[in-house]
Amino acid sequence: MNNAPIYIPVQDWDSVENLPQGWEPLPGWQYAKRLVLTNDTDHERRSEPLEADVDIHSRHITDLVREVCVARVVGEAGPLREVPSQVHLVAEEDEMLRCRLFFLADVAAKGMATYVVLYGNPDAPDPAYETDLSVNGEGYALEIENEHYRAILSDLSGNWKSHFPKGWVAQLDSGGGHGVEGTIHWGPDWSDERVGRYRITSWDGPPMFAYDVMCGPVCLRVRRRGHPILCLGPQIGRPHKVMATVVYTFWAGQPYVLMESKLEILEDVRFRDCRNDEFVIGEDLPDRAWMGPDGEIGFGAEGWNRQDPRWMTYFNRETGEGFGSVHLEFENTNPNWTEPEGAGFSRTGVWVRSPVHHGNMQAGDYVYEKNAYVIHRFVEKGEHSGFADLVAHQQRLLHPVTQVEATPIPRPVTYENAMDALRGTNEFELYLEGSPWGQRQLSFVDTGIVRKVVVDGGDIYIDLIMPYAGRETWFDWFSDCIKEQFAARLMDVGNVEIRRVYEPQWTPQQMSDRARRAIGQSG
Repeated sequence: MNNAPIYIPVQDWDSVENLPQGWEPLPGWQYAKRLVLTNDTDHERRSEPLEADVDIHSRHITDLVREVCVARVVGEAGPLREVPSQVHLVAEEDEMLRCRLFFLADVAAKGMATYVVLYGNPDAPDPAYETDLSVNGEGYALEIENEHYRAILSDLSGNWKSHFPKGWVAQLDSGGGHGVEGTIHWGPDWSDERVGRYRITSWDGPPMFAYDVMCGPVCLRVRRRGHPILCLGPQIGRPHKVMATVVYTFWAGQPYVLMESKLEILEDVRFRDCRNDEFVIGEDLPDRAWMGPDGEIGFGAEGWNRQDPRWMTYFNRETGEGFGSVHLEFENTNPNWTEPEGAGFSRTGVWVRSPVHHGNMQAGDYVYEKNAYVIHRFVEKGEHSGFADLVAHQQRLLHPVTQVEATPIPRPVTYENAMDALRGTNEFELYLEGSPWGQRQLSFVDTGIVRKVVVDGGDIYIDLIMPYAGRETWFDWFSDCIKEQFAARLMDVGNVEIRRVYEPQWTPQQMSDRARRAIGQSG
């Protein structure tokens, strides 16, 4: 699972009793994590879907589902108002709970808003938030509904089978197609130069693929992972060469569905092509349009094999109904195919995006994309060539609400708080890709170089391990970094004494679980 765009690390917490009095925190909650959000656009965000990675000390909580809630600070001074949310455990390691939190947020145009994650309440009732999202079915064979649509996932392959926008004339259904059954989403698939096309629509349930589901009042997320197969089944061909992962996310209150896919190359292979953003939606939406890379909007079948479009859509001029694919993210680690080869409309009701054509893919390469599929209105002679609604969704998705780096609130000098301050350090030489402000970087605690911490009143004594002589040159920088974190995170800290300890017997087993998982071990 990819990192969430918002992250609250384990060391960023406070006691609820230290929150401003005007916030009037709900009774029973012991701990709080503050989150400041900003909206840099000119458009207000109401019930904006957000997700965050949140790390929590396991000693602070006994029941994750019951003992986490999210509240918004109303105005500048409070009080707090609870908002719909859901939380899921991702991993438990290093005496921490690593969680994925989903919630709905309001942020004014060009404005900021403060939210608080409250947790640690053994007497909290089971959450019972009301939203427009409902989910029926079992496993991955689900029917999803909100105020905008009803969607059905295949009970065989798990692919998106059909989509019924509410109040529409059009119904989006493939009416058949390749694979075990027809689905409106056909990808991802790939074809071998030597023989055949490998599809996930040919799956007919586990064990052909593994899956997991996150479900709550805010969103449903379904993730499947397996090898695409030939039409005669997994016993023939070379399915083991490529692994596919597909994730659908359905949100409360939103007219779009997010799709993420990843094709991972496990053994060298030559692609004739691979495809994912491939939809077959029938003929109820006969007209076609697309936005080019420079923002120009075109109509008709043009766009095939053009530069990768920003979006493509089918629509009906008479009814004003439209269904579009908004391209959000794309990554191909093969240096010869950093951009998709082309995309377009192959026939009525079908569009295709092809990241690779006739290319050698090496083990370790992958192709990743993230798209939003939006039901929208078309207005003849309206703004943006009639696609103002689609463009508004595109801009909103491409410019999401973001997190503002928050100043830590100092806490008393205790052993636990000193350890949290040490978790605020980061070893910049051991960077992790995509980390905001170093918060997801590996701390000195993660890397296992903190051997001993002694707290005596306001004074702190630390032994830092230097595994080999070369690391001694970094000692002064390490010491300065620790003292900066203590000054920022601890109240009335006294003398801080840091001693260098040369220990050639240091082993990777002294690192945290997180560090070993992120870095790996040589040999």
